[in-house]
Amino acid sequence: MLIIGNDANYSAAIWGHDFFGKIIEYHSDGIRFWTKYGRHHPFLLPDYPFDKRTGGVRYHLNFAKMEFSPRDAPLFSFVELLDVPTIGNTSADKDLFFRLLDRKHLQWLEHLIFSPQPKFVLVNQTLVRMIERISRHHNVLTRLSALLEGTKPGGPTLETNGTVIYNGYSFSHSVSNAYLSGLGQTIRGFIAAGP
Repeated sequence: MLIIGNDANYSAAIWGHDFFGKIIEYHSDGIRFWTKYGRHHPFLLPDYPFDKRTGGVRYHLNFAKMEFSPRDAPLFSFVELLDVPTIGNTSADKDLFFRLLDRKHLQWLEHLIFSPQPKFVLVNQTLVRMIERISRHHNVLTRLSALLEGTKPGGPTLETNGTVIYNGYSFSHSVSNAYLSGLGQTIRGFIAAGP
């Protein structure tokens, strides 16, 4: 499963704090982190010391509601459009967001998405708009943009050769428990079907 987001968003206060070590541990080996702590992300640890209403906390709280377990850790990868972490709301300064984009990283991401290995790729409606803009202005992610053009969130956009590209709703915003439950069932069905 490739869970694609805009950016890895952190509290500005995290740098220099003791908890930063947990962030480094997570980025060094996400599978090991999830297995060791029973949580897929440091934001969900009981000792997370920052405001849980900011940064990417809501995103990961919503993902956690689908109740995947540490044994599922090898199946998931969170991948971002930006290859650098951010603080604050990236939509507040779109010019900065576009200056931070790395063309090689985006080419790698598109190659990963369309490589022949079966996979479930989750994008969201906010991301779809961003991908369309990146494609127009930076001439990268063009294949993904063309595929997503005009699609509506809430279902698969493409199912081919064992790969599903699913246009969903952003975990960063308010999403219903019913939506999360349904998405979780869809992902579990994909896993159960195997390659």
